[in-house]
Amino acid sequence: MESVSVLVKVIIFVVYGIILGTVTIPLSKKLAMSRTEDPGALAPLTTNKFKIMSVILGLGASAGIVFTSGSLDLLIRNLVLLIPIFSISYVDALVRKIPNPLLLTMLAVDTVFIIYYCIANQTAMLLPKVFIGVFFGMVVSFIPSLLKIPMGAGDIKYTAVIGFTIYATGYFQSMILMSIFVALFYVYLKITKKGGMKTQVPMGPFLSAGVVITMCYSIFSSYNMVFNML
Repeated sequence: MESVSVLVKVIIFVVYGIILGTVTIPLSKKLAMSRTEDPGALAPLTTNKFKIMSVILGLGASAGIVFTSGSLDLLIRNLVLLIPIFSISYVDALVRKIPNPLLLTMLAVDTVFIIYYCIANQTAMLLPKVFIGVFFGMVVSFIPSLLKIPMGAGDIKYTAVIGFTIYATGYFQSMILMSIFVALFYVYLKITKKGGMKTQVPMGPFLSAGVVITMCYSIFSSYNMVFNML
C-alpha cells in the first residue's frame, strides 16, 4: 500500500466511507425490524442527524483502515468487515440484539482472507493465532457472567468472532478499549443524570469501536517495534 499515492487513498476512503455510512442504515433497519416488536425503536435510523452521523463515522473508519493497512489484501478484508461491524453497532444500539448473519459474515470474510494469505504466502502462521484468539474470546467472555455482570448471548458470540478476526493480541486491545468506552459512557450517564452503574447498555457499539481502532492501530505491534529497535 506504500506505493499507492495519497490522492488515491483519499479517493478510496471518501467513496467507501460514504457508501459504508449510507448502505449500513437500510441493512441495519431490515435486520432490526425482524428482531423487535416495537417499530418505534427504529425511528432514529430515519433521521437526517443519524444519517449524517453514520456517514461521518464511515469516513473516519474507512480513512483509518485505508491509511494503516499494510497490504492490499488486508485493506480489502478490513474495509469489507466494516459493513457488518457498523450494522452490529446500529442494531444492538436500537434493539439490544446482535444478528447472527452479521457474525457469520465476519467469519466468512476472515476465513477467505486466511485461506488466501496461507496459500499466497505458503505459510500456516495465521492458524495458531486464529485458534488462540477464539479461545481467549470465548473464555474471557464468560468472566462477566461469573462476576454476575449481565452480558447477552449475542455479546458473547461477538467477542468470540472478534478473537477469530483480529487474533489474541488484537482481541485484548479491543477489550481494553471497550472497557474504557463503557466507563466513559457511565460517567456521562452519571453527569447528565440519565442513568447510573446499574443502567444496562448495549455492548455492541463499544465492542465495535474497539475492533475498528485495533484494526487501524495495534499498541502491541508498536511495543514490539520499539523493543526491536533497542
